[in-house]
Amino acid sequence: MNRKTGVWIIGAFGSVATCVVAGVEAARAGRISRTGLVTDLADFAGLGLVGLEDLVFGGYDLRKLDYLAAAREVQDTAGILPPSLIDPLAAPLLAASARVKTGCALNCGDTIRSFRSNGSLEQRATAREIVARIQQDLREFKEANGLATVIVVNLASTEPAVEAPPQFATLEGLEGLLEANDQERLIASVLYAYAAIDAGYPFVNFTPSVGNSLPAIQELARRRRVPHCGKDGKTGETLVKTVLAPMFLARNLKLLAWEGHNLLGNRDGLVLRDPGSLRAKVQDKEDAFRKLVPDPATHSRVRIDYVPSLGDWKTAWDFIHFSGFLDVRMSLQFTWQGCDSALAAPLVIDLVRLAELAARRGESGVMRHTASFFKSPLGTDEQAFDRQFGWLRDYARTAAAGTADVAEVAEGADGADGAEGAAAPAGSVAPGAAAAPRPERVPTV
Repeated sequence: MNRKTGVWIIGAFGSVATCVVAGVEAARAGRISRTGLVTDLADFAGLGLVGLEDLVFGGYDLRKLDYLAAAREVQDTAGILPPSLIDPLAAPLLAASARVKTGCALNCGDTIRSFRSNGSLEQRATAREIVARIQQDLREFKEANGLATVIVVNLASTEPAVEAPPQFATLEGLEGLLEANDQERLIASVLYAYAAIDAGYPFVNFTPSVGNSLPAIQELARRRRVPHCGKDGKTGETLVKTVLAPMFLARNLKLLAWEGHNLLGNRDGLVLRDPGSLRAKVQDKEDAFRKLVPDPATHSRVRIDYVPSLGDWKTAWDFIHFSGFLDVRMSLQFTWQGCDSALAAPLVIDLVRLAELAARRGESGVMRHTASFFKSPLGTDEQAFDRQFGWLRDYARTAAAGTADVAEVAEGADGADGAEGAAAPAGSVAPGAAAAPRPERVPTV
């Protein structure tokens, strides 16, 4: 059986993507351990997940670069990809670089547009033509490399937060904007998600950008029977919050205030100087906390500041003020210092492997069982990490047993996946039913 799986990365030469590609190549060569891969835990041993040796990389970027140069950038800013690790991998890294094309920067903000070293797709095409070009690139990538499937992963810099037009609520409305070439309201991440899912390719949104979170895109995913997941990867401060906050609640301690201050460098930090992009990122962090602690009397605030000298290293300092028995006020403080890309990269690999499995099993719609990977997981309001991870383990257990149904992922879920309903299994087909085929639908250019 052909298990070769394409990974088409949007933001291919960014720090996270570079660590994904370099990390996979280094692991394949036996030069690093596989520490950090959730799907290497014993819980997932029986799933028959695609192997790292079967992953083939390509994608889009706005910069004219290659993975060797991108790895040197990561080394300069983070010190984690030294020449002794990367230089022996030059051949596969350059081969992957040759499969990266110029992407789209439609309504991505001035900072992201400033990264362009080539003309981006929207400068020479209508919205429909951009979609057709993306789908053609995906089809050619699949055919040229003899791939069984392709997983599209959004790792691009954060787009500015926008007020969603009413057309984003339905597939008919979104397609109306495409037909009208409404480039004032359409956004790059939406075009990527639409193109991928419409052509039958699973989509992973690791960014805070809108992408596949739109009701219109989720409707499309159901119609095309394509699995997808997102949004905004959970790697650091928010991960700790979703572990600690339930502890306070379980002990009936009153949370009075939770202040978080994040410092980071690299291009992500640079992009977050844009007020619109910053608003999108902070909103995901705040929403994650508020879904755990809805009490309006609890003060909370998140700050994110750009510190160029930090490079890819992120420092987060959190101050938690709480009261206990006898109304005694106490506090907890923690400092999280981590290399953002080294934390994110293995999670991206995990999500690729899980998305490939979901597609192979004939699952469709939101992959709710991946909620523990995201700050704003689609299909549920649950934010407690232990419960989210429990869903993933339940999914792994039932999938390994070869059953079509998986554990219900959220009691009282918000039904964001529409017709599948709040009580629908995570990305499942009806028990005992065969999944309908998902032919690729690729318009001609």
